[in-house]
Amino acid sequence: MRSIWLVARKEFLDCLQSRWLLSGGLLFAILALAVFYGTAAIGGSFAYPPLSVVMNSLVSLTVFLLPLLAILLSYDAFVGELEGGMLILMLTYPVTRTAFLLGKAVGQGAALFVVLTVGFAVMPIAASFAAVPYSVGELAGALTVTAGSAWLLGLVFMFAAYCVSLAVRTKAQALAILILIWLAAVLLYDLGLLVAAVSFTGGLPRGVLNALMLANPASGFRLLNQSLFGSVQTTVPIAALAGVLAAWAVALFALARGIFAAKRF
Repeated sequence: MRSIWLVARKEFLDCLQSRWLLSGGLLFAILALAVFYGTAAIGGSFAYPPLSVVMNSLVSLTVFLLPLLAILLSYDAFVGELEGGMLILMLTYPVTRTAFLLGKAVGQGAALFVVLTVGFAVMPIAASFAAVPYSVGELAGALTVTAGSAWLLGLVFMFAAYCVSLAVRTKAQALAILILIWLAAVLLYDLGLLVAAVSFTGGLPRGVLNALMLANPASGFRLLNQSLFGSVQTTVPIAALAGVLAAWAVALFALARGIFAAKRF
């Protein structure tokens, strides 16, 4: 546990010193405020919409931005340290590879959580000074649920970045592969589902469509939150949707651990 804590502390301080923590939190806060005030001006007159409209807009922002931030945080988690010689040095210390991987996950996961907390916290503050048609407590509760599922989504992409970072030889290769993964998972996958849904006569069966959405963590995150806020109707229980996101994170962490254990430096 001490080894995990030391590695986690180092990773968190690295995020702080590299300004990733500050820039990520500030970016999320600015865009969250843009969503909050932007949704009020959509109709041509400045009027705050219902909470479900605000949260759906925030979910759309989060599903694009958060995976990218997670990738930028962790794409060089291993290959970068290998290029600099730090990884070889760390492995000479009395710390297991599993503890080293867990320490990185805890430290960078904590940094991701701080960014989400800072970014979302500005919305209840802004709502307390505005004539919104819902209470600040309702907004805070909705943001808490979205932040929790968003953190799981961030962990999924962070652990995917660990897998890629362990499998390639240079940081440039890792970043290029992960940007392609981000583009495919966040944008192209849903576009492909839309094309498939309208191409079939009568549309895709609901069960098939739900299964295809759950096969992509970004789509599963969107479906989970839209179901919570009543934007879409699904036969999949909310707990199952959250469980799928958690299962993605666990599976990718296990894959990263397997790659790391088999890697010869």
